[in-house]
Amino acid sequence: MAVFGLAAQDTVAPSTVLVGLAAVLLLWGAVRGTPHGRAVLGVQAGGAVLFCGLALAGLAVDADLGRCLVAAGWFLHGVWDFVHLWRDKVLSRTFAEWCGVIDVLVAAQLLFLAWPGAKNGRETPPRGP
Repeated sequence: MAVFGLAAQDTVAPSTVLVGLAAVLLLWGAVRGTPHGRAVLGVQAGGAVLFCGLALAGLAVDADLGRCLVAAGWFLHGVWDFVHLWRDKVLSRTFAEWCGVIDVLVAAQLLFLAWPGAKNGRETPPRGP
């Protein structure tokens, strides 16, 4: 919901807010503890660094490469959710299932947008001599 709401305004980039939220949630878990223990919090922190790093790198490079980096982050986060489901290390199974599916679909959409010719809705004919 935050992504759609933030996309409607033009003040703060949604990616910046999501990176900030990830940092706040990690800090919250470090201070208050987590249901699965400190080791899982360390793994979650590593994941947050990876996914936020991909998001920030996507902002720092040209648009096409950035789109692919962000798509990789979305896809890997979907895989992350499914691995955590398989290991039964989630707080809410239904949320993790939903998030995993949505993440993979968003990644696919971003890659489709990066496909040559997708910007104008048709394949660009090859140019030859």
